[in-house]
Amino acid sequence: MRAYGMTEKGPVRDMNEDSFAYETVGQCLCMAVADGVGGEACGEIASRIAVDSVIEAFKDSLPFVKEREDLPAYLKTVFNKVNIKILYNCLEHRERIGMCTTLTVAILKGTELTVAHIGDTRSYLLHGSELIKLTEDHNEAEKLVKEGKITESEAKRHPGRNRLFKVLGENQYLNPDIYSYNISYGDLVFLCSDGLYSFMTNEQFKACAGERNNLEGICSKLIKQALEGRSSDNITVMIGRAEPVAGL
Repeated sequence: MRAYGMTEKGPVRDMNEDSFAYETVGQCLCMAVADGVGGEACGEIASRIAVDSVIEAFKDSLPFVKEREDLPAYLKTVFNKVNIKILYNCLEHRERIGMCTTLTVAILKGTELTVAHIGDTRSYLLHGSELIKLTEDHNEAEKLVKEGKITESEAKRHPGRNRLFKVLGENQYLNPDIYSYNISYGDLVFLCSDGLYSFMTNEQFKACAGERNNLEGICSKLIKQALEGRSSDNITVMIGRAEPVAGL
């Protein structure tokens, strides 16, 4: 299994509040992308704590999760431990009170994919010529799409896309969305922030992924496409490729 990630501050923001990380843990490829919320309230710190903490948790305890059906409960526990870390950091550094972040993680083992998600950082699957959105945004714009009041295209510019109702950094028990998929060898799994997907069409997204074996090249093309689409946000993308795992 292979992975690659790339992030770009973009032409508008003063700092990059996105963070990403990935690690091979046993037979699993673990990926995480987070988009900090809060601006002056240190969103970039919240996102870095989130991705670093979730990867550390996977390294420490994922090998002990033997059955696929145990992953949802495990991931909920991990997300809540990460949330507590962010809250404790706010208590230790009072100037950071209010910092929050989205978090989307993927665990890929051969053709078994599990995604856990809070916020509006998305996961996509590229299977053949089909680009499939795997997660639902936790914001007002997505709610209006589900109610049939606006289209997916309109949601990309709707002010409600900035109103999140699920994030890490809240003083409450978190219930992340958990998804399990059976995919195919050669499929590409994407994690990306809204500074990427909001500024291109699905066709443009797929066009950037023409060279399936060149993950770095795909990341570069996607970020370039988002910049050409006049992205006004930080831009982050990570890709994992489903490949055979030794021993499976």
